[in-house]
Amino acid sequence: MKTKLLLSVCLFLVFEFAKAQFKAPILISGEPIRNGNATGYGRLSLPFYNGHNLGFAAVAGKAQKDLFLQGTDGHGRGTYLYLYKGLSPAGIPIFAEPIKIKLPFDDKGKNRGLIVQDAAGKIYGVWAFGATLRYAEFNKTTYTFSELKRINIKGQPRGFSNFGVLPLKDGRLQFLFAVGEEGIFSNGADFPKKITYNAEGFWPYELRKMGVFGGIADGLETPIVNITQLTELDQALFTIDGFVKFTLGQDSYVLSGTRLGNILFYKLDEKKGTLSKRKYAVGKDGVILRNPGVHSSPAYFYGDQENQGLLTVGEGGLYYYKNSNIIDEKGNLVMEQPKHVLQQNPKVYGGSLVIPSVADWDGDGKLDIIAGNSMGFFFLYKNTGTNQMPIYGDPEPLVADGKVIHVQPGYREDIQGPGEARWGYTSPNVVDWDGDGLLDLVTGDSRGKFMVYLNIGTKTHPKLDREHTLYLDGMDMYGTWRTRPGVAKLGDRMAYITLDKDDEFHLYWQLDKYNLEDGGKLKMGEQNIRANALGGGTVGRAKFEIVDWDGDGVKDLLVGTYGKQSIPDTVRGLPVNMKPKRGSTILFMKNVGTDVKPNFEFPKVLKFKGQNISLGGHEIGGCVAAIGQGKNPMNLIVGIETGVFMFYDKKDLSW
Repeated sequence: MKTKLLLSVCLFLVFEFAKAQFKAPILISGEPIRNGNATGYGRLSLPFYNGHNLGFAAVAGKAQKDLFLQGTDGHGRGTYLYLYKGLSPAGIPIFAEPIKIKLPFDDKGKNRGLIVQDAAGKIYGVWAFGATLRYAEFNKTTYTFSELKRINIKGQPRGFSNFGVLPLKDGRLQFLFAVGEEGIFSNGADFPKKITYNAEGFWPYELRKMGVFGGIADGLETPIVNITQLTELDQALFTIDGFVKFTLGQDSYVLSGTRLGNILFYKLDEKKGTLSKRKYAVGKDGVILRNPGVHSSPAYFYGDQENQGLLTVGEGGLYYYKNSNIIDEKGNLVMEQPKHVLQQNPKVYGGSLVIPSVADWDGDGKLDIIAGNSMGFFFLYKNTGTNQMPIYGDPEPLVADGKVIHVQPGYREDIQGPGEARWGYTSPNVVDWDGDGLLDLVTGDSRGKFMVYLNIGTKTHPKLDREHTLYLDGMDMYGTWRTRPGVAKLGDRMAYITLDKDDEFHLYWQLDKYNLEDGGKLKMGEQNIRANALGGGTVGRAKFEIVDWDGDGVKDLLVGTYGKQSIPDTVRGLPVNMKPKRGSTILFMKNVGTDVKPNFEFPKVLKFKGQNISLGGHEIGGCVAAIGQGKNPMNLIVGIETGVFMFYDKKDLSW
């Protein structure tokens, strides 16, 4: 008891000292906005939007608490080491800023990896190369790996997707592999040639199911691991994202993440290398836990008996499920609800593919950030500083009708099929839509739906009603998916700009808070303005901001793009034809007409200090923000695929 009291006092003093040393982060043009939490730590900001947990090892200390993460996307590809720094007062692990580690091969993001530490303390990296594994020893002093050695896998009927290597109590290793059903799960064609839903509204292919194969070896030095089927091939849909072990009493257990978010739970017989019937991780209410984001690649954190649990990573961030060490009467493992893992000196982070809007949400005179993301949430970042020196910390999810907003397309409402069921791609625009003096939320998302969340609270205490459809001629408003509508007064009417069914720029006019009327296609001269060269899942994705960008008194368009878009046509379009290299960017389209009858010039790429803004391959969203130094600043915030918000001072921008 005295030890716990002393520890609590020490933690209190440490965090009070951190508060005393707090300095508000400074906005730096061309760099991500930093998290301004007074504690000096906040939600861990991943350097990638898609990747895996490799696992824990004892790098800086004696306990296996230092975390390795693997980014597999082009923007944040690489392996990162996060040294452990302690627990927050709420018991959440805190890590240092990442250290990028060089691998012993050309890392193109295709080799799934993990970290294994043996009883002697040696640390190894293990990676999948086709149907084989390769491993190398990690040097804790130089942060480098030795040369690769090969392990052959025998007994698998076909390739594996993810795998685990679990140290057993007797020093041997349990190998586990996620193997999918054999069959046809699409026609094999890329979009737009792939056939999606049939006339009855069903996906015309089987939903791929996964099972587990495995075997035991004496160590990594073994040249061959023989594996057999351990479960039926019906454990999860689409993917099993990995395997980790923990012990409870004398028993050993395995946890596995999945693409759709369920966490699988098995008892492991260490002598036989077999798994029990599948169970789940559940909350204290007995309901199966579902990871908030897409995918849930696992790692297991052990601080002490009271502070241990599962870490998951995927599109949306790094989450911690504290383990209650209770197995319920159904055989499920009871865990606490997931909380965001913490990091020292992080960037402001909002999951993957964040799309921002800036407004004084709570009427205190300070401009806040409201952002959507690929997970389907809306996050509010309250400004606790000033507009000249804003401070944004960890966000809170927006609530409508008393529930956290979480847009999920599910089985039918994503044009790319049920495999995309967890991606929401919420794209908000904050505006007083109904003219009552309160800020509302106007949105597009992965469903291709265009909705409004009306504010039924007050200026200082906003409260959102449930989402409501916008109508056009009495029909639900329709257009291409993943667009952020441009919304602003043009003349004396509220305009609404998005992409129509032809994937072309289209103007609508507001009739009332739920209804629009057609204003016609937007033009460049006499030409319609197209967004993409291809069809299918490549359509949509543009993020519109209506603003007088060049100060000539007429409102223009800023358009956030993704790297393969082709605006305004399929031949010359940007950014796909951007030189010297294409990438997601912000396009400026000057209005050479009027507000009431707009007409646009050929788009120009925004440049930061003379260089094209190029921010990955997925879509990005930009919005004008009156934050930063100066009397009337009109700067730019851009949300990017890795979940951070870039700040650009307008004086550094050209086009």
